[in-house]
Amino acid sequence: MSKHKVLTRILLTVSSICVLSTATVFAAASGAINDDGVNIRSAANIGSEILGTADRGTELVLHGRDGDWYQVTFNGNPSAYVSANYFDVTKAEGKVQGTNINVRTGSNTKSDVIKTVTDGDVITVIGKLDGWYQLAYNNGNAYISKDYLNGDMLTYLPSVSATEEPKQEETTDKEDSKEETAKEETKEPQKEETESKTEKEEDKKSNSEQTDKNNKNSNEETTYGVVIADSYLRVRSSASTNGDVLEKLSGGEVFDVMQSGADWLKIKTAEGTTGYVSTEYVSLRTGKKPDTKTVLPAPSSKANDVVAYAKQFLGTPYVWGGTDLESGVDCSGYVFAVMQKFGVTLNRNSASMTSNGVMVKKSELAPGDLVFFDTDRNGGISHVGIYIGDDKYIHSSSGNKSGVIISDLTDSYSQTTYVTARRVLK
Repeated sequence: MSKHKVLTRILLTVSSICVLSTATVFAAASGAINDDGVNIRSAANIGSEILGTADRGTELVLHGRDGDWYQVTFNGNPSAYVSANYFDVTKAEGKVQGTNINVRTGSNTKSDVIKTVTDGDVITVIGKLDGWYQLAYNNGNAYISKDYLNGDMLTYLPSVSATEEPKQEETTDKEDSKEETAKEETKEPQKEETESKTEKEEDKKSNSEQTDKNNKNSNEETTYGVVIADSYLRVRSSASTNGDVLEKLSGGEVFDVMQSGADWLKIKTAEGTTGYVSTEYVSLRTGKKPDTKTVLPAPSSKANDVVAYAKQFLGTPYVWGGTDLESGVDCSGYVFAVMQKFGVTLNRNSASMTSNGVMVKKSELAPGDLVFFDTDRNGGISHVGIYIGDDKYIHSSSGNKSGVIISDLTDSYSQTTYVTARRVLK
């Protein structure tokens, strides 16, 4: 057995024993391979070198995510990558933010308190759900509010089902029960009838108020999902990758959650399709569901860096099919190469890039968004550029001004050929 495997087993054993104790290591996470013969590569793309293969159940330490790939430690190499499709994150550490924070038996504030944790404590998390994290403690029957736990790797954990609301239990002891029984036996019939009628009226009133309250809550708060996949998410006919693909949802699209599980959600899309989606590419949220079909992410903090980097290659010649930012690029090759520098993996041609990211209205464009054009005027997409602000975009042109140039969205040519835009930066 290699030294790395021994150290990994020791690390996992110690973390499982010290679940709720203060630790010095933070943001540690691990997961397991979910299929046999999975390739582990040297970089986050299928063209990179294969470092080796791993079979189902192999546990690897997780360091982060790069697009559709997880960065892991493999055979002592901390810069190895595995496709997110074949790797399930099983645990991650989070640091407590706050004093005397309750750890409960269920995912609601009515559940019993197991113990309290305090600021700086590091605890191991195995799942997430609306507003709560599930902890690797008390056989998984332990939860803490998301408001009081931070960790870089927590977002990659699988979604889990919510616990049932605790039932109200009667706490009347035997003496009270006997006393109530005696009172009932000595009641006058007329009085009992009157009280019974009053109780029914109160029940009717209470039920009516509860119905109104429930109707109000249903209009204001619900559980819904948002697609966070970089390209699109498949809606399948069954909770399996073998299920037929019924619909494809783009990043940012909103849907109703009908049933939740650790690996799959049963959903209903905006188009009315009922099916199943993987929890890995979904963000579950509680509140008033947006009226729009998609949720637009806020402009990325990377935007200024992307624009500055893109401008470095002004004047690079246009080369059909080119992706070399120094020697030559076509329109999609230029955008592809620039975004790849910042960890964003896009489809290779301009038309297929429209399935990456989230649609943006022209009036809501922000630097770093991709802008698409129908320069062939045939109803399709044939050109792409990067919006840089002030109604301008940078792109590789094959026109009179050939090569990487900056153009104005307000000029007549751009206005008449403009089609759509997508936000791909996070």
